[in-house]
Amino acid sequence: MNTLISVVIPVYNQERFIRECLDSLFPQCTDEVEVILVNDGSKDQSSAICKEYINRFSVNAKLIEQENSGSLKSRMNGIYQAAGEYILFMDSDDILLDDALETLLQTLHKKRYDMLLFNATCDLVTRKPHFKIPLPHEQELMGDDRYQVYRLLCGSPVLNNLWTKCIKKELFKVAAMPEDGQRLTNGEDLFQILDMADHAQSFLYLDRVFYFYRVMTDSISRVYNPNYFPSEKIVCAKRLEYAKKWGKGDELIPGARAETYKIMREIARKVLISDMSWPEIKKEMQHLRSDAFFREYYQDSKDAPDEKYRVLKMPLPVLYAARLVYKVKARIKGA
Repeated sequence: MNTLISVVIPVYNQERFIRECLDSLFPQCTDEVEVILVNDGSKDQSSAICKEYINRFSVNAKLIEQENSGSLKSRMNGIYQAAGEYILFMDSDDILLDDALETLLQTLHKKRYDMLLFNATCDLVTRKPHFKIPLPHEQELMGDDRYQVYRLLCGSPVLNNLWTKCIKKELFKVAAMPEDGQRLTNGEDLFQILDMADHAQSFLYLDRVFYFYRVMTDSISRVYNPNYFPSEKIVCAKRLEYAKKWGKGDELIPGARAETYKIMREIARKVLISDMSWPEIKKEMQHLRSDAFFREYYQDSKDAPDEKYRVLKMPLPVLYAARLVYKVKARIKGA
């Protein structure tokens, strides 16, 4: 039987969760499914665990070993070696919920679509949908109806993730990679989804929760990556361009500008609450505020979607005081 779906899973130092991921996936696999695990230079036991599962289960699965190159290149490496007509992505610390593969296969047996869309949850107990996706259940979105997908891609974050989609492999031929010297650390999913959505002729949304996304809440959230802003700047600029291309009378541009504002604001917030010293924070804030893109879409923006965290636009002495207040609150909370 021909392979219909290839499940591609980048793996990097996930010995803590990879067993849960594979326990949720392998029992669902049929002759029409293959699993491609891409070990991205893990330094823990992730590779050994993957080999253990491949040997234990009678499924069509293989492990690709590569030097550390990031999740985007790991995914593309998996796609290049995939035999399936469609690609389904998983993160190696997440879980595929019961009947997900069966439902996707049944849907594609009835009719082929360029993209199948579905929902995810962050709560395994209630399985409450994490995203509010205002699309009609099991209604074909073709022709002008595709605008419903474009509107969500430009004006909300609900379709930004590759792991809530089953995508025709052919579409990845038009999915751009970052230019030489660039390595996206944020927004890499949307960076490629925009290109593929532009070429997709048909979408189908299944109003079902098929995926558990694990939210990490440890101290890593206080570590500011200097590549965060350059990455988001590239992706936000690309979304703004597609908003202009897809928009009817520029209808999508306000939504894309609002999403850009929120992302730039989050970058500034991450800087302020990071573990960096105040001189480092001050330097990074000055760098951000000197950037024309940051100034246009956040610092000097006149059409802000809300006034949340207004202090982030204040002069640096005010930010310094806000930083001290934050540290005191954090110390009290942790006491």
